[in-house]
Parts: sequence; C-alpha cells; structure tokens
Amino acid sequence: MRFGRLFRNQNRCPQRCPQRCGRGFGGGQGLCGAYPLNDFAQGANVVVVSNSDRKTLEMGLFTGALVTVMKNQPHAANMVVAAGESRYIISKEAAVKIQVR
Repeated sequence: MRFGRLFRNQNRCPQRCPQRCGRGFGGGQGLCGAYPLNDFAQGANVVVVSNSDRKTLEMGLFTGALVTVMKNQPHAANMVVAAGESRYIISKEAAVKIQVR
C-alpha cells in the first residue's frame, strides 16, 4: 500500500534541515533561519518571512518586504524600522511577532 509514504516526512522542513522547525504538522517553534525582528541591531537589513500582527501588516511589513532597523535600544519599549521610504515606530511586543531573515 502506497498511502503511507505520503506522510513519512511530514515533520521535516522543505529546506531539509535536521531539526523540526515548525513547518510540518508536529514541528517545534518558528521557521528555519528566521528570528524575531526585535533581535536585530541598528542598521540591519532583513526580509520579513512571516508576520502575525495585523497592525504592522497594514503598515507594509508583509511577507517578502525588505526592512531596515533604524533604531533598537535594549531597554527601550519601541523600535524604529524603515520599509521602503516610510519609517515606523513599532512596539517590541509587535516586533516579536514578525519573523525575519
């Protein structure tokens, strides 16, 4: 019976990484090689991989958008990012929901 082979590698990432990254049915946390936006320092250029925050999606921080971190201080409640010609002040709570590479 060939039905079983369809579900054999359901917990593996399409990028074939050895860990279970969350892209399968029973995976872990996050995406392969993606980190929260608030982890990056000033001057970092990153690409949005996923964004689960509706407000920042409406700002233009959608999947595939190139984002530059303009200001990110460790003890500040907000950070400044640039998407295209626009600059946005977003909270660190919202930045945690944005996965980037």
